Amino acid sequence: MPRPAGRRVPRRTRDPKVYRRRRLLAVGLAVLAALAVVVAAFAQTSGAENQALPIDPNSAETDTVLAEAAGLPISSPVRPEEITGLGYHPEGESLIEMSPRGENLSANVFLGLVTTGSTPEKLRYHVMPPASRLGSRTGALDVGAEAGTTVYSPVNGTVVAIRPDPVLQDGAKVVEIKPVDAPDLRVSVSLVGDIDAEVGPKAPVTAGITALGSVADSAEVLKPQLAEYTSGSGNHVTVSASRVD
Repeated sequence: MPRPAGRRVPRRTRDPKVYRRRRLLAVGLAVLAALAVVVAAFAQTSGAENQALPIDPNSAETDTVLAEAAGLPISSPVRPEEITGLGYHPEGESLIEMSPRGENLSANVFLGLVTTGSTPEKLRYHVMPPASRLGSRTGALDVGAEAGTTVYSPVNGTVVAIRPDPVLQDGAKVVEIKPVDAPDLRVSVSLVGDIDAEVGPKAPVTAGITALGSVADSAEVLKPQLAEYTSGSGNHVTVSASRVD
């Protein structure tokens, strides 16, 4: 409808307060959107890191060294291509602190990526929360693998004892080994099932060669902590070292 000649329509005055509130609201929404993108990216990255391969099987040997205990190399008790995760944790004050090889994925809780040592096998491990356990945070190493996977000796030496595992009792054993290169140490591999017929006290063992048994199915009994860091059930064997009194 045309305006009457000579009559002006009053111009609406912009309220500064309303303008300021609208601007603050727009800025707030932009910040929230940016935060949502960051959180989503972090969650995606964390999930990818948690399920990342703990070792490159194409670059690893059957006796790849995972850590050292008082200078003694500790080889993988599981074939590299069958490892589902590597996680260190305390398991008593009598255990020797191990020096892990590779990349510590737990050193920075936000980024999850701090390199403590480069290795050709691209080893990647977690230092898991103590969960009320005493001792060094790298006193025991859980090497993840599916139940039934063959377990090999992690050192060269002689078997000195085979005893029931304190958790699974008759369902698994602890194999204790006296290393050739460190006779004052004892290396134990726990949660080993189906002990090989040729493995017994005084039996010689070779790192990465001598089969001790297989990975016991402990997932339902233990609710393994390692399951939080792998895509599998968390089944594993635990390797540790201690000194002879």
